[in-house]
Amino acid sequence: MPERIVDLCDENGAVVTSYTIVLAGDAPDEAYESEALRMAAFDAAVPADRLAGLQAKVRS
Repeated sequence: MPERIVDLCDENGAVVTSYTIVLAGDAPDEAYESEALRMAAFDAAVPADRLAGLQAKVRS
């Protein structure tokens, strides 16, 4: 299973937190990014009022 690191950035482009995401198969970057945002909401790594402003970026 491929493992990717996804950074969650605020509106200024600063990295707020990062997640290591493992998905089955040949998933596109968008699937990894979506999973990282879901994880941030689930584990409360970021205050709920800031979640909407985050951008997820898969590290190259």
